[in-house]
Amino acid sequence: MKQGRFILRKSGRCIWREVKVMEYFPQRLVGMLYLRVASPQRAFWFPRCNAIHTWGMRFAIDVIGLDKQLRIATVVRNVQPAQVVRLAGVDSIIECEAGCPLPLETWIGDHLEFANKELCYE
Repeated sequence: MKQGRFILRKSGRCIWREVKVMEYFPQRLVGMLYLRVASPQRAFWFPRCNAIHTWGMRFAIDVIGLDKQLRIATVVRNVQPAQVVRLAGVDSIIECEAGCPLPLETWIGDHLEFANKELCYE
C-alpha cells in the first residue's frame, strides 16, 4: 500500500504525517473501518473518488475534497457513522479524525503536496 504525507504547499507545513493511499477496491471498501479510534496524524486519501460512506465505522470523521491539482475544494466536518457523503467538483477525498484541530476551512483553495514515504527494508 502506498503511503506518505500531505504538506501545505504555501507554508511547507506537514498536515498529516501518516497518509495511506486507497487506490484499489478492497482498500477503498475497508478504508478506516478496522480502526477503533482515529489519530490526529493519520489520514486516508482516496484518489479518483468523490463519494465516501461511513457504514460500520465506530467514530465520526472529517472529509476533505481535493480538485485535480490537489487544492482543497471543500471540507465537511463531523460526518457521523452510517452516512454517505458526495462532494461535487472534487477529484479525490481525504478522511481524517473528526474535530481535526487544523484550520482546514481557511485553507480552501490552497495546494497540498503528497510526499511518498521512503520504504526501508531491514
